[in-house]
Amino acid sequence: MVTLTAPTCELAISEPMMWADICATYPDQWVGVVDVQKHSEAAYDIRSARVVCHSSHRGEVLDQILPLRPSHHDARHLFTGQIRAPFPRFL
Repeated sequence: MVTLTAPTCELAISEPMMWADICATYPDQWVGVVDVQKHSEAAYDIRSARVVCHSSHRGEVLDQILPLRPSHHDARHLFTGQIRAPFPRFL
C-alpha cells in the first residue's frame, strides 16, 4: 500500500514585503499573509504584507492561516499568479 502525502505549507513569518516582491518570490503560489497594508479596499490592492506560509495547494495555506485569524483579523490567503476564469463546458 502506497500512501501519498501532499507537500506541507511551511509556516514562517517574513519581514514586510511589497506585493510585487511577494509575487516575484512565490510565483504562481498561494500565500498566507498577515499585517496587510492596503492601497484601497480591493482584495488584491495590497501595498505590503508579511508572508506566513506558501504552497501551490490552496487548501494547505488555508489550513495554516485559519488558526491565525482570531489574533490577526487581516489574515488572508491570496494567489500570486494570474487568475483565470474556469473554462465553460458548453459553448
